[in-house]
Amino acid sequence: MVGVTMWHLGVLLLAVVMGCRSTTPEPPVEGEILLGQGGGFTGMYSGHLLRSDGLVFRWSQMPGQPERTEEAGRVPADSLQPFFRKLARWQQEGKTVLSTGNMVAFLEFRHAGTRYRLQWGLGETNEPEVQELYQELLRFLRRHLP
Repeated sequence: MVGVTMWHLGVLLLAVVMGCRSTTPEPPVEGEILLGQGGGFTGMYSGHLLRSDGLVFRWSQMPGQPERTEEAGRVPADSLQPFFRKLARWQQEGKTVLSTGNMVAFLEFRHAGTRYRLQWGLGETNEPEVQELYQELLRFLRRHLP
């Protein structure tokens, strides 16, 4: 009987110790997401630059010119984390989409001095998961920016 009681106490103690263990949330992914489209006759690209701190810029670049940005607003930083995490995961997995065309759309994840770019020709449908993330980001920006 004493053996059974000690066993029960051991199980109870283990349950208490495991239940008190802290669950630390996943640290936020730092960096920037650039999304947009361009090419064609002018070679101009435009879109949005989203920083992990929630600041959003309108972005554009002409061939051979530096990037131009203009502040567009601020969004809740934590609401961006699912997008940052997905791109970080794809980068880690080595997912590649680098199609060309006269006009292209793209997602670029900038993190710790690296640039991870996914690009496809407008009208292509060969990477629905990537294109869906792009569309989700556009919907997110329409909801949150003036």
